Amino acid sequence: MPKKVIWGLIACGLFLLMIIGLGLTTQIHQDQTNHVVTKQKRPLIMIGGSSSSLTDFDDIIRSLNKTDRHPLIRVTITADQQLKVTETRVKNTTINDALIVIFFENSTDSNDNIKTQTTGLAKAVRYLKRHQHLTTANALGYSNGGLIWSRYLAGLSTDNPLNVHDLMVIGTPFLGTDAENPDKTLYDPLLDHKAAFKKLHAVINVAGDTGDGNDDIVPLSSVNAGGKLFMNNVTRYTAMTVNQKAISHGDLLHEAYVARLIRQNLINQ
Repeated sequence: MPKKVIWGLIACGLFLLMIIGLGLTTQIHQDQTNHVVTKQKRPLIMIGGSSSSLTDFDDIIRSLNKTDRHPLIRVTITADQQLKVTETRVKNTTINDALIVIFFENSTDSNDNIKTQTTGLAKAVRYLKRHQHLTTANALGYSNGGLIWSRYLAGLSTDNPLNVHDLMVIGTPFLGTDAENPDKTLYDPLLDHKAAFKKLHAVINVAGDTGDGNDDIVPLSSVNAGGKLFMNNVTRYTAMTVNQKAISHGDLLHEAYVARLIRQNLINQ
């Protein structure tokens, strides 16, 4: 092969390597200057149920952090409706990558307290809008947390609720915990304001069933009553049941299956 051809091929090869190297350098620079690339389009705000603790969602947080590390914001609402906020930051992330836990010091299981907690949620969201520039979110409510989210989004504590895209409620007692005597005190106002749920894109309603028609505390009939609130109002309504003989209401947040549902429906959407 003539030397001119050989040197020409070498020159072409060097030129291609230079172009590839320049492209990789540019991409690395972009990855360093932009926020961490995740599938998350909006932050996830989580609310626990009655007798909750600040660590109720820690298993879920650990599971979600296995793929991508998320900044964590914990907002504690004290018994006198004051806010305490702690934040764990992750370099090169934004509010859209965040996991936010709303915790109520007083999580007593009563209708009056759920109304008070809904007011507290509205206050916490106003803080997040002002100080974290929150404009939208996905939401998760466990047990009474699902009632608090539902009341808030129905406009029962504010005329201008946050723009929530997708909502998941887990083991939420829309009609209380007595299947024989359903409690409609909190349910009827939600029915009256269910048109407000049209702003939601998707609702996933998760129940637990030991095989006896309940999760040892909340009857399936109470959880499934959520269908009348959301079905034909939101763009997509999905009801799911975790069937497991040994399941309990308190276990629902710690099921690996539920963590996968959260990732698929609230993080990747």
